[in-house]
Amino acid sequence: MKLTNYEKESVFLFNEADRTASIYTHNAALIRQLTTLCGSHPEQVKRTGDNGCGGLTFELPKKWLKIVPPRVLSAAQKEVLEKMNRSRWGRE
Repeated sequence: MKLTNYEKESVFLFNEADRTASIYTHNAALIRQLTTLCGSHPEQVKRTGDNGCGGLTFELPKKWLKIVPPRVLSAAQKEVLEKMNRSRWGRE
């Protein structure tokens, strides 16, 4: 069964009582990252489910979940990055 992009969701579940969080996702990049963590940290990250339609469920310590806002660059930082990009890609 093929799911639409709207149906391919990611769900992060945790509560105040448990130390672990559950992540259900269809996102390929997130699945790759979590699968890599399963290999490098098998005692902390576990794959706990597969829905058969591309969605996987993982369990990991909830303290690993973080929301990181995008970095706000100053005008000077933007200029430095623009110079680096121009020198790297040869665009004037």
